[in-house]
Amino acid sequence: MPARLPIPESRIAELEEYRKTKWEGLEHQRFLCVWLRVDSGMSAVEIAGVLGCHPDTVRSIQREFIARGTAVFRDENNGGRRNQLMTEEEERRFLEGFAKGAKDASLLTVGAIKAALEEKAGREVNKSTVYRMLRRHNWRKVVPRPKHPKQSKEAVGAFKKRASRKR
Repeated sequence: MPARLPIPESRIAELEEYRKTKWEGLEHQRFLCVWLRVDSGMSAVEIAGVLGCHPDTVRSIQREFIARGTAVFRDENNGGRRNQLMTEEEERRFLEGFAKGAKDASLLTVGAIKAALEEKAGREVNKSTVYRMLRRHNWRKVVPRPKHPKQSKEAVGAFKKRASRKR
């Protein structure tokens, strides 16, 4: 097991000062991840057992504290769309032009949307990006019912009549 990263004295002083402030919830738990190590010398596994989280989470918070200081205690969740091409509102406006064509029963393909999106973004875009955007805006794939190109209407009609008599 690798040795623990040492916590610099400046960070310990910062932690002592932060201890005097008021906090609650997740901020308190993050503080304890570092404080229990500094004050009691507990290992990440022991701290995780006390706080009810995973040892990797404890180590991660301690590592971030050493790098960034007490700001790590107040951080919000890391989730979200940080690499988006457009905001959801911009995406909605972008798709409005295609929605008019789709309602007129003209054939709309993902390739056409992808080409327009690449032109707007100014770079190449993966097809899965387009599919995720369409799903985000509740677009669905509507395709005509499949039929064979050599199928005759008479044969279909005869089959339907036979099938209805058997029931």
